[in-house]
Amino acid sequence: MFSHQESRPLLQLSRRALDVGAIFIAGYLSLFLRFNSSGPPNNYYDKCIYGGCLIFMLIASRTYARANHINFLSRLWSIYKAWIASFLLILIILVFTQSGLLVSRIWLATWAILGSSLLILNTAIPRLLAKVSPSRASNKKKIAIIGSGIVAEQLLSNIRLNSTSEYKLLKYIAETDGESIKELENELIDEVWIALQISDANKLPLLLHHLRHSAANIKYAPDLFTFRLINHGLSETLGVNMINLNASPFLGENRALKNTEDFLLSLLILTLISPLMLLLAAGVKLTSPGPIFYSQERVGLNGRPFKMLKFRSMPVDIEKNGIQWGGSDDKATHPIAKLMRRLNLDELPQFINVLKGEMSIVGPRPERIEFINEFREQIPNYMKKHLVKAGITGWAQIHGLRGDTDLVKRIEYDLFYIENWSLKLDLKIILLTIIQTFTPLRK
Repeated sequence: MFSHQESRPLLQLSRRALDVGAIFIAGYLSLFLRFNSSGPPNNYYDKCIYGGCLIFMLIASRTYARANHINFLSRLWSIYKAWIASFLLILIILVFTQSGLLVSRIWLATWAILGSSLLILNTAIPRLLAKVSPSRASNKKKIAIIGSGIVAEQLLSNIRLNSTSEYKLLKYIAETDGESIKELENELIDEVWIALQISDANKLPLLLHHLRHSAANIKYAPDLFTFRLINHGLSETLGVNMINLNASPFLGENRALKNTEDFLLSLLILTLISPLMLLLAAGVKLTSPGPIFYSQERVGLNGRPFKMLKFRSMPVDIEKNGIQWGGSDDKATHPIAKLMRRLNLDELPQFINVLKGEMSIVGPRPERIEFINEFREQIPNYMKKHLVKAGITGWAQIHGLRGDTDLVKRIEYDLFYIENWSLKLDLKIILLTIIQTFTPLRK
């Protein structure tokens, strides 16, 4: 028999396999509906279907990893969005490879609708079956909650409001004296949840001693989780289980995926924009005396400094009277410099930083080392942005938080990105950055 922890990866794998199978079946069923034949007219249909399955697996990977921690509607919406994003990416690939005329648009529309329908059914049917199951009520886990404070109140509220959950509250003990706890020995309880305030954490050994004869599963929910923690969870280090309070999302497979994304995209982008960079370099050299590039020390991953590259858009001696935060747009003196600032073209050399591994394409914007000590004292959670590599663009930037904008809001957007990172989110930010870059040209 599998334990609950052991079966979780298997459950995630089965969910993913069913959903990928639904997309696969929808693709070939759409072929039959469109052409009255299960065989495709050409091999581009096979490429679309197999490619769609692969793209969906990558984009939806975070949804399956979080499936046990989000509610039904959130999971349904996340899977649906992952399929729509995958399908849009397929359309973009067809356009850029000039293969759109080789694939039926009616088939594409049918595949999109059938795929959505089957994915919704895949997610909804197990939920409906669980609700109508006659043994559901009798199979609910009986829970006892011990403790007081914010976490205990949250657990009590959630278990009472969520009548469809697998848990049933049997007993609540606010006081943690020995007699009250010993009463649980005579109760048929499946799980005991201990929710202590940090000030009462020293009572945990005594509570465990009082519960030593209990056959129930015992879980501990410290109220430290009421603080702003980044990607918290359990990990094992040198054989010791630890609680991650603040952790980067880029560990293991995620780090490999992010590094691959950065390397391949930066290499491709540098190749494509090299003629533009040559023109900008010539423009800087011809319109302003001094070097073409401006190298500035910034702070990146884990607080380590690095030299960030820019096309120089300001006079060489602009900081002769001291360093000032902000106001960079007003310091550009030449028309080419102003155009670069307006379209953020002065940032293009930072793709070299990405290729060197010092930055990422998407991530929190790096700050100058001179301002870090000031900002970390003034802005809550400021230093948590350094859990990941600094980026050329980010979640904050596509929401208009560039340049001299509210740093508190910008940090909130940066932390949202770190907590919710996915390949799909990166691609969305890159696409929106491209769109916003050229928007000023139409103004």
